[in-house]
Amino acid sequence: MADSTSSADLAKRVVTQPGRLIPGIPPFVFIVPEGWVLDEAPGSLAVLRSPVEIDGFWINAMLNHDRVARSVDFKVAAQVTWAKLNRSGMKDIKESGERMLRFGNMPVYVRGADFTAPDGRSLSQMHAIWFAPTSDGGKVVDMFQLVLTAPSKDMPAVVEPILEMISTFRFT
Repeated sequence: MADSTSSADLAKRVVTQPGRLIPGIPPFVFIVPEGWVLDEAPGSLAVLRSPVEIDGFWINAMLNHDRVARSVDFKVAAQVTWAKLNRSGMKDIKESGERMLRFGNMPVYVRGADFTAPDGRSLSQMHAIWFAPTSDGGKVVDMFQLVLTAPSKDMPAVVEPILEMISTFRFT
């Protein structure tokens, strides 16, 4: 550090995380469904999974976070996530329905998808997308996505506990 730099000048250039321009992920809480295990995986905030493999597959729900442009709404988020799924290499991707849900004051977009994995297994996914509340007019917003993946035959049994988990999700 050069001698001509004053402490006051240096203090003006200090960046902290979390901070005003580099905020952390908005804090939250949720309840893990009974019988599920909380785990971790690269690139995800958290993973909820079945406690044991079922037919060689770990039923899982991956919670992810992205900071996206303020202009991104549910429609744009749904289009982008659908395009990513179509580029993922899965075969025969079909949408199996979409709808908006509300848990308290938190709107959530939910979409189902069915496809054939590279190993020939029939899989289903449920995508849930929601946004953290904002208090200012900044350029970005925090988007959360939970992707539940299960063998298609098992999906009906695991959707309800995951929707219940999402219903307990609260920003703190």
